Amino acid sequence: MIKLFGTALLLFMPLFFGGCMANLANSAGVDIGSSKQSYEKFVAGDYMASAQIAIKDKSKTAEMDDANLLAILQAANSYLFANEHEKSIELLDEAEAIIKFHHQKAITLSASDYLTGVMLNDAARDYQASISEAIMVNTYKALDYMALKEPQKVRVELNRAVDRVRRAKETYAQLIAKQKEAIEQKKREQGSKAIDNTLNNNQVKSIIAKNYSSLGQYAVYPEFVNPFTLYLAGLYFAIEGDYAKSSSLLKEVYGMVPNNKTVESDFEMVEYALSGRAIKERYVWVIYENGLAASKKEFKINVPIYLASNKVIYTGIALPQMSRGKSAGEAISVLSDGKSLSKTSVVGDMESVILTEFNYTYNDILTRALLSAAIKTYAQYEAKKDNPYLGLAAAAFQLLTTHADTRSWNTLPKDFQVTRVKIPKSNKLLLRTGAHNIDVEIPMSAKHAIVYVKIATATSRPSVTVMEF
Repeated sequence: MIKLFGTALLLFMPLFFGGCMANLANSAGVDIGSSKQSYEKFVAGDYMASAQIAIKDKSKTAEMDDANLLAILQAANSYLFANEHEKSIELLDEAEAIIKFHHQKAITLSASDYLTGVMLNDAARDYQASISEAIMVNTYKALDYMALKEPQKVRVELNRAVDRVRRAKETYAQLIAKQKEAIEQKKREQGSKAIDNTLNNNQVKSIIAKNYSSLGQYAVYPEFVNPFTLYLAGLYFAIEGDYAKSSSLLKEVYGMVPNNKTVESDFEMVEYALSGRAIKERYVWVIYENGLAASKKEFKINVPIYLASNKVIYTGIALPQMSRGKSAGEAISVLSDGKSLSKTSVVGDMESVILTEFNYTYNDILTRALLSAAIKTYAQYEAKKDNPYLGLAAAAFQLLTTHADTRSWNTLPKDFQVTRVKIPKSNKLLLRTGAHNIDVEIPMSAKHAIVYVKIATATSRPSVTVMEF
């Protein structure tokens, strides 16, 4: 065992201090990329600068830069709000390809290779998009294509987004299956009882329950379901006259947000259309992407690691913990010709979507952290018995790699809001929220329109896109 660990350590140390530096720095809790600077520009509302900074981390030669998914998502999002829709689509296409690549790699990985990865931590891996993030890739692509007036491509992306929602649990089951296989292999190698005692310890469960007690209360939607994605699809299909498809989607959304009057009236409008009553009015929907969603911070605890049925060593593990996001403002008031017409209300709480997924997947994150600690602690214990220097090196390795993965697509909003009003004769609207007064003009040629507004914080410069249909 000593020789085996010594060989493994010698292999890992050059990798740790060289090679994939960005990921390995993450594994030691250090951010050496441009994400912070890009984020600061995004929060200020300087979306073009944010995109250009984020894209610096992307390979200039690779057709698919699978190591830099997070930078690509950040840049794509920024280009969307800078109204550079072709650039946004190009990057979102690459992001979707990377997500597919990571998925295929995860389900074909051997249990032994999985365990080798666990020797570091989640932060040392290339960034893996969450399922809610993957759904937003297609949702944002649909918005890009709406702005470019490419209806067939809008339909394709919305269908893909809705399909991702429908298959989310199946997708997650595929992604986590390799972890279960690796655990069974480790049980055979190290002893089933010791691993079971480590992974199913009541003391750990008590600590987790105390520190994550509020997590479940935010799980207001079904697992992996994003009401905004379903609403956007339902709204678009209504505008395009596909009332049967729209009705099914809007009915589902209304079940999740029964107090949203816009969703209710949209559903009623579609039901009227299905009964043969034509939609004669010209409508504009104001969609408000409000604030910034929940982010992650690191949380460390000491836990017992069972080396054998009667031998216990305490060591540390690091876990991600969610921090609540912030709203840019409560709502947008819509005015025209000095008259107040309506006010936006929440159609999809993105923070709840993220927290619901985090709650669903948390036990698997905890299991990986415990398994990683067990492997490294056992190896350190065995090494120290015969060679104190090797034991010291193993302890240093464990200390350096005990960090949580706190990366996330941190420019997603806290919530999505919507309202619908008739397009006024002047074709002009005033959108008011906090210190912002935004003048919007709807094209005379528009039968219907969507005004899409992004405001990250109360002091951010708004992004406004008018989509004509």
